[in-house]
Amino acid sequence: MNIRLATVVLLAAMDSSSIYAAEKTRVDVYISDRDDSAQLLGTGKVLASGIFDHIGVHVVWHNGELPANSPSKPVFAIRTLEHPLESATSTALASARIVGSSGTEITIYKDRLHRFLADNGSLGGVAAGYVLAHELAHVMQGVARHSESGILKANWSRQDFQAMVFHKLAFTPLDVELIHRGLAVQQASRRSEPVLVAASDSPAVFNLAER
Repeated sequence: MNIRLATVVLLAAMDSSSIYAAEKTRVDVYISDRDDSAQLLGTGKVLASGIFDHIGVHVVWHNGELPANSPSKPVFAIRTLEHPLESATSTALASARIVGSSGTEITIYKDRLHRFLADNGSLGGVAAGYVLAHELAHVMQGVARHSESGILKANWSRQDFQAMVFHKLAFTPLDVELIHRGLAVQQASRRSEPVLVAASDSPAVFNLAER
């Protein structure tokens, strides 16, 4: 009996996603079909979905723009711009802003993303997946921060890139906690009252993915 119990405990410890297996948080992500977003990032959707599924977040992908009135659950959109906004820092790959009561929109800077993908061509299709995971984690958490290691690290190292090839780069436990906490707060706020539109100089607009 003791041996069986020890085995169960060991297996539970090895499967870090088991605590999220019962019920996953659903988020809807819209990738714009009016620009190059789908072409640039579409190959990374499967990997990004797997990364979030492992921590208990079920991503549902859509082609198109944010709906005018989103339901009471977290909704995000992704679009691209040819060049960064003037307010962007020199190393940011993207920025995000609240779009009325519709959701949160991520803007990817096309020229910088092209440069990043070209500089890391050996990663193949996994680069787009980790970029998606990084950007979406920022808006799920709802704060502009980076981690000392893992997917939300500000500057990925050679070792991080090697881990990506084998799909081993992951979120830190704190990242996972903040993702779920942020999604819960966003869902609660959407149920209670509409979200105000953020002006371009509002704190709700922040630069992401500085690396």
